[in-house]
Amino acid sequence: MEQLPQTPDKNLADQHQTSQALIAELEVRLTQLASQLLAANASLEREITDRLSKEDEFRRSTAQLRELSARLQSVREEERTHVAREIHDELGQALTGLKMDVAWLQKHLDQPQSALLEKTQAMSDLIDIIVQAVRRIATELRPGILDISLVATIEWQLQEFETRSGIEGKLISAPEETTLDVDGATTVFRIFQEILTNVARHAQATQIEVSVEESATFLTLRVQDNGRGITEGEIQSPKSIGLLGMRERARLQGGEVQFQETPDQGTIVTVRVPLSMNS
Repeated sequence: MEQLPQTPDKNLADQHQTSQALIAELEVRLTQLASQLLAANASLEREITDRLSKEDEFRRSTAQLRELSARLQSVREEERTHVAREIHDELGQALTGLKMDVAWLQKHLDQPQSALLEKTQAMSDLIDIIVQAVRRIATELRPGILDISLVATIEWQLQEFETRSGIEGKLISAPEETTLDVDGATTVFRIFQEILTNVARHAQATQIEVSVEESATFLTLRVQDNGRGITEGEIQSPKSIGLLGMRERARLQGGEVQFQETPDQGTIVTVRVPLSMNS
């Protein structure tokens, strides 16, 4: 018996059924994809939230560390000032009194007592040496002149540096005085001391030139040596603690320190500190 051909209604029914199956399968896949996307989105939102939270925590920790560092610097300077004054006043006065006692002994000893006279003279000479050492230590802790004049302190430190290192130092330009406050002046001076230390240790220089300039809003200290020149690797190295320390000191005061590399032609260090923390 011959098979009767399918009617058009039967074909349409089969196509409709196939389409419905495909639609159902697509709906299942779309539901699965939507579920996966929602899960991925939720995970991403959690990661973003966690990252933002960690970034906020990091910023807070950094701010706290800088506040702590600033407080530590302040306390250290206060302690230096206190110890320097104690050494200068208390120990200096005691040595002066001892010097006067030895002078009295010399005056009241008879001439025939030459051995005792020599001994008291040696004691007097030793006291003079100790007095000079006390003054030097007190000054190195914190120069008293720093509370009066930053420029004069820089000039004095430059002379001391030249005497000790043999490296010629020139203050080529500077205002008669600056309007920088005591904290700012202390920051600039301590950075200047660190610059000189680095020059003596690493620069292989024979000369340095220093300039101080003051604008309406900033004080700028510029130090240039004629040594081997700092490298970019040294500037960026996390092991360059001295450079990091200088930058952090300046940053705490709202300023900055820049190092210019000029290999075989020396190094230029520029320190900029605002005259006011609001600048």
